[in-house]
Amino acid sequence: MKQFALSMMASAVMMAYGTAASAAPEPKDPKRHTPQGLYVDAKETQEMMKKDPNVILVDVRTPEEWQFVGYTKAAQIMLPAVMFDYSKMDTKQNKPRYMPAPNSKWISQFEEKIADLGADEDNTYVIMCRSGATRAAPVAKMLDQYGYEKVYIMTDGFEGGKLKDGEKKGFRLKNGWKNSGAEWTYKIDPDKVYFKTYGVAY
Repeated sequence: MKQFALSMMASAVMMAYGTAASAAPEPKDPKRHTPQGLYVDAKETQEMMKKDPNVILVDVRTPEEWQFVGYTKAAQIMLPAVMFDYSKMDTKQNKPRYMPAPNSKWISQFEEKIADLGADEDNTYVIMCRSGATRAAPVAKMLDQYGYEKVYIMTDGFEGGKLKDGEKKGFRLKNGWKNSGAEWTYKIDPDKVYFKTYGVAY
């Protein structure tokens, strides 16, 4: 009877934790949905990482973003999902920017990094891009194909969303890691960041 009671208590704790971890609503845009169906915001990610050392934060933004926008040292893995081809403009989406080029080596580089951390498919991963949109979801989908089921999307990303009103309208000051009060910095740490080799096709 005592063992049954303990088992029930453990189940209740796990259920409570699971509910807290997936409290962020599913994104309205279907393109941001993932096979895992797991979504958290920046503050929930911080709570998850405090409670469980097996939760790994993965920053998939670019080196330029880390340097000029900032990053958090809480991200155990910093690995760009998309780089930019500086030889031409974006002809795919016709935007006034350089051509985005997916990092074709991402999954192999990711598995090298998790091996260094002593992690595997059983760990929980939270994918963080700028605002939880166009880069995090494709990474989660790719990881699903390789058997990673416990992959969350940080729905507000590092920078958060844009304000719709007021003097700061258009600025990314709504939610996100950077606006949550958590640690972040502009100071590049050579032991953590990703180094791009120029001339390599991504």
